[in-house]
Amino acid sequence: MNKDFIAFCQDIKDLLLSTTDQEEIFRRGQSLVSAMAGKPAFLHDVFHRMVTDDDYLMGLRLSADPNEVTLHKDKDGLFSVRLYIWDPAINYPIHGHGSWGIISTVAGLVEETRYQRLDDHSIPGYAKLKETGRRLLAPGDTGRVLPLDLGIHKMGSAVKEHSSVGLHVYGKAIRPGFLEKFELEKESVYRVTYPGMDSRVYVLKALGAIEEPWAAEVLEQAVKDKRPLIRYEAVRALSGHQKEKALALAEAESARESVMKDDFKALHDFLK
Repeated sequence: MNKDFIAFCQDIKDLLLSTTDQEEIFRRGQSLVSAMAGKPAFLHDVFHRMVTDDDYLMGLRLSADPNEVTLHKDKDGLFSVRLYIWDPAINYPIHGHGSWGIISTVAGLVEETRYQRLDDHSIPGYAKLKETGRRLLAPGDTGRVLPLDLGIHKMGSAVKEHSSVGLHVYGKAIRPGFLEKFELEKESVYRVTYPGMDSRVYVLKALGAIEEPWAAEVLEQAVKDKRPLIRYEAVRALSGHQKEKALALAEAESARESVMKDDFKALHDFLK
């Protein structure tokens, strides 16, 4: 890995170890990210290997987004550094994040559109958004991302002739395991997990649509999973088979400390 990039990652870690003040992290972190984004040569080694080395490519950490490349993940879980290749031919979904972030552009021109969520989360799968602003990020420009509903946005290349490249740093997730993505026209929100886990979530949804006793039996096993997202999707799917049991499970989960406690409460109230 490029020596400048290694030094950059150490600088980010030193910053996070030196303070917990979010404003200071943003202020100093944006300066570091801007300087790194202005040196695209740091991508030479990793891009060369991705293009020419199949074993290296297959060994990269898988992502929930096909246009994302994880360049660094701190061994202590304090932060990660990710690269995004924004294709002008693709309309990327509106989404939120489970952590704070610093975004920047390495090449091209990236447009960011920000949104405010207007609903109260009381209806599972429903979300009403309002656009609050747009900005363009040229190489070296940076922006801030807040977690959850405070950082809902959409990004994409503002250059029609070629893709644009973004360099992002994300902090430790306060809601790990999934991202939320939004459909503006359909006024809906859905969860996206990482490869493998994503397939399991979709299978749970399919089990909710299959009116067979065995489908309910599989869901009853899934509600015992240790991961809150899997339990949530299993309970939601089970409600189509055994509503009273699903209600009781949702009520029990809403009293349990987890990152999805409020989601279970909303599901319980919705099913009532």
